[in-house]
Amino acid sequence: MTDTRKLNLLYYNTFLKCRDIVTNAAIPIDISVSYADDINEVMKHIMSSNNTDMLFIDYDGSAAVIDLVSAVHKYDEDLLIYFITDIDNDEEKIKAYNTGVIDYFILPLSSQVLQALLKNMACLRGSRLKLHNKTNILQYEVEQAVRTVKERELESLLLLGRASEYKDKDTASHILRVGKYSAMIMESLGGSNEDKELMLYSAPLHDVGKIGIADNILNKSSKLTEEEYSIMKTHTTKGYEILSGTKSKYLEAGAIIALSHHEKYDGSGYPNGLKGDSIPLYGRIVAVADVFDALISQRVYKNSWTLEQTVEYLKSQSGIHFDPIIVEKFLAKIDEAEDIFKSLMPEK
Repeated sequence: MTDTRKLNLLYYNTFLKCRDIVTNAAIPIDISVSYADDINEVMKHIMSSNNTDMLFIDYDGSAAVIDLVSAVHKYDEDLLIYFITDIDNDEEKIKAYNTGVIDYFILPLSSQVLQALLKNMACLRGSRLKLHNKTNILQYEVEQAVRTVKERELESLLLLGRASEYKDKDTASHILRVGKYSAMIMESLGGSNEDKELMLYSAPLHDVGKIGIADNILNKSSKLTEEEYSIMKTHTTKGYEILSGTKSKYLEAGAIIALSHHEKYDGSGYPNGLKGDSIPLYGRIVAVADVFDALISQRVYKNSWTLEQTVEYLKSQSGIHFDPIIVEKFLAKIDEAEDIFKSLMPEK
């Protein structure tokens, strides 16, 4: 800070002891002086103007003034506060310093001393503001860097999800819809914004293991043989192997989903025959989202079902294939699910 900077000074004058000193002193600094006659006026000025550099208080030893210092610092912890008083008492000085007062000046105070004091104050306030600005800039740069890393990670997740659909053309938009359905269900279950985001970006990885399934099985239009179906089921374990063992929370969640989204609530699913709540929540959510979307979509091996037919099927499989609570939460938002489907229609 240079001497040409305007110094915004607020003066709370209980006894008006220093008004003439501040007003008449020949100070080579552009000073804007404001006066407040009561504590409420001090707080109103500081909170409304937001440009006060320092606060002078004519200290009379009252607890109310000490409380004022605490109140000001709760609003602006960097504001410089000074006591000017005729109370030359070590106990009062200690009390003032412990409250956060920068300095405690005993009257009489000459204009020459005040001149030197204000110059030092200007430098100190300037240093604090520069440090504060640097801190804000650094924080912003860190936030930007974190945001960039996250955006790149999410972009990579999308590309990985697309890789799983590369050979299975019917599911090109299926993975995006499943992510949105899953986030919707998580929200209905009371999940946090972080939980919803996790489902939005991890659920689309549920079929990544299909990368390892032969084209003649993956795109077969007729019913799979028992042997072919056994091979198809391995996409769950293949997906888990591809996604697991990483530090990314999205990939770890994706690994759990890939492995468990074909488990059934009654224990008749695959690959591990898990039952009820032993099936990970992520897998139970995606099971509903995945089947719903598969049924109302047209595939090489089936025609699309109507929304009514799909809803009835989900109801009939509640407690058998699907977690009853998740079915209930999903059907309570069926209109939203339909909107998601229409907004991301399957490719022709």
